[in-house]
Amino acid sequence: MGVALAMFTALGPYAWFIVGAVLLTAEVILPGLNLIWFGAAASGVGAILLFTPLDWTVQIALFIGFSAASVVAARFIAARREGDDADTVNRGADTMIGREVVLAEPITAGHGRAHVADTLWRVTGPDAPAGARVKITGIDAATLVVEPIRTSE
Repeated sequence: MGVALAMFTALGPYAWFIVGAVLLTAEVILPGLNLIWFGAAASGVGAILLFTPLDWTVQIALFIGFSAASVVAARFIAARREGDDADTVNRGADTMIGREVVLAEPITAGHGRAHVADTLWRVTGPDAPAGARVKITGIDAATLVVEPIRTSE
């Protein structure tokens, strides 16, 4: 412990930058461990030490404080993002449910095709002519389940 502390002390603030770089590199190599916050905390302690010398016990206390503050801040930011569209990133075709589209080909015998954005999708539902507006109500493998949109006349 004495050798490590002596080396850590000899490096001064750069020791914290090295610890921060190791933690940030570990975050890149092993994603999901959330080491980024601890790497940022170590870099923060290093930045403070560039301007003022501190005892190693104060440095450790600062590291713990910065780590706790950054983890709490990250959780707060993550909680605020739960309500936005961030949860649609990996949902794939599920994001199309409820969308209205136009049939490119008629639905006959329960099957047809519709344009969704720039892609032609296979659809299944009640028979309907080409050009009819339908609503996507579900997904069955790579086939969209649709129902006709009733227009009041």
